[in-house]
Amino acid sequence: MSSGAVESGNRLSVFRNRFFLLPFTVHRLPFTAHRLPITVHRLPITVYGLLITFFLTACASVQPVVKIGLVAPFEGAQRELGYDAIYAARLAVREINQSGGIGGYRVALVALDDGGDVQLAAETAASLTIDPAVVAVIGHGLAETTAVAHPVYIEANLPLLPLGSAPFLTQDPVLLPADFVTAYNAVTPFEETAGPYAAATYDAMQLLFRAMREAETAVGQINRDSVTNALAGLQYDGLVGTVYQP
Repeated sequence: MSSGAVESGNRLSVFRNRFFLLPFTVHRLPFTAHRLPITVHRLPITVYGLLITFFLTACASVQPVVKIGLVAPFEGAQRELGYDAIYAARLAVREINQSGGIGGYRVALVALDDGGDVQLAAETAASLTIDPAVVAVIGHGLAETTAVAHPVYIEANLPLLPLGSAPFLTQDPVLLPADFVTAYNAVTPFEETAGPYAAATYDAMQLLFRAMREAETAVGQINRDSVTNALAGLQYDGLVGTVYQP
């Protein structure tokens, strides 16, 4: 079973499996009392599996939006991985948009839950390829789900940064810089703390931001082709060390 959410400003709403959640009243999922405040409504949608889209942009903005996909388990035994990743990605998106975005673009995060399941991993990967505004993906956190999804992204010319695989490996949270920990805590709805996947996710986002800047400078636009080309040979020295697209 999969779940997802849409954030506009500070409001969070969730769709479960193939259903949207509207309006924006706040409840919590049953798995742990300290997790994300979310809402469940049921309206049919046409995408594969769950879709969580964090639109960290103002509704009135006229800037074009470029999207980064994040796929990880948000339910099941591996859900801590997903929460580590999504808060780190959310922090990165807020920071880049607060600084004005990238080359006139604002950045949105599209996060999908694959539940650590190989079949759902393939379905969620396929759903990301449908939207041409999604220019890169970070995921899936587990070797088996990443292996199944990777060919889907390759066929769609959609770059993948493999969370949980070199160079995007786990980092002991005690080694994280104090300023990162403070910033991470500030974007969580409760007293969450950064876990082992937070640093790698944040570094992956920064690498993609660098690729987007280079793409916009080189060809005047940010799309899959320009980001793919920009990632070739590109590196970023981050919290887990030097990262790149393997």
